[in-house]
Amino acid sequence: MRYILLIVAAFLVLGVAYSIAVPIFEAPDELQHYATTEYIARFKSLPPLGKPTEHLWDQESLQAPLYYIITSALTSWVDTSDFSQQAILQPKTNFGDAELPGKKNSFLHHPLSQSFPYHNTTLAVHIARWFSVLLGAGTIFLTFIIATFIFPPTDNFPSFLYFPSAFLAFIPQFIFIHSSANNDTMITFTSTLTLAILLWIGRDGVTTRKAILLGVAIGLMCLSKLMGTVLAVVALTLFVALILLRQRKLSAAVAPTLIALSVTALVAGWWYVRNQIIYGDPLALNVFLKFVGGNLDIKLVSFNFLDEQFRLLRFSTWGLFGHISLLMTPTWIYSLYDAIVLIGAIGFVLGLARLIIKGNNGHEGDKGKGNRLFALIFNHQSLIIVLLWFGAVMAVAARWFFAAGIQGRLIFPGLPAGIVLMVWGIKFLVDRIGRDVPVERLYKMTTLCIGLPMMLFAGAVIPLYISPAYSPPPLVAASPLNNGGAIFADEIKLNGYTIARDGDLLKLTFYLETIKTPSHDYTIAIRLVRPDGSFWLDYVNFPGMGTTFPTTWRVGEIRQDEYVFDMRRFSKEEKPLRLIIGFFDSRSRAMTPLTNWNDVREKDWATLKMNNEE
Repeated sequence: MRYILLIVAAFLVLGVAYSIAVPIFEAPDELQHYATTEYIARFKSLPPLGKPTEHLWDQESLQAPLYYIITSALTSWVDTSDFSQQAILQPKTNFGDAELPGKKNSFLHHPLSQSFPYHNTTLAVHIARWFSVLLGAGTIFLTFIIATFIFPPTDNFPSFLYFPSAFLAFIPQFIFIHSSANNDTMITFTSTLTLAILLWIGRDGVTTRKAILLGVAIGLMCLSKLMGTVLAVVALTLFVALILLRQRKLSAAVAPTLIALSVTALVAGWWYVRNQIIYGDPLALNVFLKFVGGNLDIKLVSFNFLDEQFRLLRFSTWGLFGHISLLMTPTWIYSLYDAIVLIGAIGFVLGLARLIIKGNNGHEGDKGKGNRLFALIFNHQSLIIVLLWFGAVMAVAARWFFAAGIQGRLIFPGLPAGIVLMVWGIKFLVDRIGRDVPVERLYKMTTLCIGLPMMLFAGAVIPLYISPAYSPPPLVAASPLNNGGAIFADEIKLNGYTIARDGDLLKLTFYLETIKTPSHDYTIAIRLVRPDGSFWLDYVNFPGMGTTFPTTWRVGEIRQDEYVFDMRRFSKEEKPLRLIIGFFDSRSRAMTPLTNWNDVREKDWATLKMNNEE
C-alpha cells in the first residue's frame, strides 16, 4: 500500500507544480469552465445559455454541473471582482496551432495580479485547479483498486499492481489537464469509481449497500458530463449481467437494479428534468451540438483527415499543452508512449487469444455440462468488465469525433481501464519471456524501467516546455551588440539587436533597456517593409510576444526580447526587406516619440540595418 501512496504523493507534487507553472486560463476551455464556476458562486444558479461568444462560459452552461457546483462552493468566499480584467486575450493569441513558433500564452498575465501569493480571481482559479489535482489523485488510487481485481495481490506479482497507477499518474497530459479547471477531471474520477464498484460487485456479489453505492456513483457520473449518461447505461447493463452470471435468475436482479436506478434518479434526475423543461431535450444534446457547430451526421472523411485527427488524438493524450498549441519536441517522444501501448496491446491480444483457445475446466456449478464459454466468462469477468468499459468509452469518443471533434482528454474516462488492459498484456509477455528468471524481479524491473523515467520526464516537462512557453524575456547584463541607440518615449532604449535565421525560422532579438519606468503599457510594433511600402510582416503585441508589461520594468534593466516567425507562413520575397520597429501608445493612438536615431523614414519608426547592409 505504501507504494501507491508514494505514487499518489508524486502525482500531487507534479499536479501542484503544473498548476503553478501554467498561467491561469492557459488550458483547453479553462476560461469557460471557470466562468461557469464563477457565475454559480456569484448568483447561486446555473448560467443561462446565450449566443456563441456572448458569455465567457459559452457552451459550458450546457454541461453537467457537478464540477462547477463543487468548485463554486470551494471558491464562493473569494473576491473575484477582477475576473473580467484577468480574462483578456493577447493581440496575437494562439489557439490550436502547435507548430506556430514563439510564446504560447493566449491571455495577458499581469504579474501584479497573478503572482504568488495568489488573490482574487487568480486564487479562485487555483483553488479549482487544486480540486482537479485531488480528483486526479483519486482516479490514480482507484486505478490501483481496479488493478487488484485484475492482478490479485498475491506474493507472485505485487509489482504489477502499481504499474497501471504509475503509468497513468506520470502521463504529462493527464497531469496537465488535472492541474487545470476542467470538468473532464470529474467525469474521469466518477467513471473510474463506477468501474471499481462494478468490479467489487462482480467479485463479491451484490448487496443492498453495494447497489446504493453503485447508484450514487452512477448518479455522480451522470452529473459529471454527457458521456456519464452513456456510461450509466453501460454500468447498469453490466450490473444486471453480473447478477445473472452469479445467480442465474432474472428475478434476483430486479430488486438491486431498482435500488440502483432509484438512487441514480435521486442524485441526477433533476438535471434531466431541468434540461427537458428548458431545452425540450433531457440531454440538451441537440442544443449543445448546434451551439458548437457540430451534428450527429456521420460523414465520409478522407484518409488524410483521419490520419491528422489520429495524430491529434495521440499527441493530446500524451502531452499537448496550452490551447492545443504546445508540443513536446522532438516529436519522437510521443512514439515512445505509443510503443509501450503497442507492446501492451499485442500482449493483450495474444493473452486473450490464449485464454479463449485454452478455455477453462469450468467451475463447480458446471461440472459435466461442458459449458466452457460460461466458465471462461465467469472466471475472467473482471477482465471482461474492464475491456467492455474501455470499449464503451472509445465507442462514445469515436461517435463524438464525428459530431464535434476529438481530443485526448475526452478519452480520459476510459484511460484507467485501457492502461490496466495494457499492463495485463505486458504481464503476459513478461511471463512468456521470464520462464527462466525470477518473475517478480522482471515485474519490478518492468515497472521501474517504465514508471521511473516517466515520472522524471513528467517533472522535466515544466522547465523544458511549459516555463519557456510562458516566461517573459530574460534580463541580461548587456547587449552583445551595440548597434542600437534609439530611444522611445524617453523611457525605453534599444541598446542592440540581432537578426538570425534558423532553418525556416526568422529570429529578431532586441535588447531593450529601461531608462525610466514606462508610464504606460506600450505595445511593440515590428514590420518588414517591401520596397513598394507594403508590409511583408506586420506584428504588433506587448513586448515578449505578449508576456511582459512595460509598466513593470525597472530602471536599468535590460531585456533580451526575442521574436520568432515561421517564414513558410509568409509569401516568398525576392526583393530586400526593410526592418522598422516602434512602440505604440494606445492612449494617443499613435507611435511613441523616437529620438537618438538617424534613419527615420516613417515618423517615430526606427529603420534598422539588416545583416547584409553596411
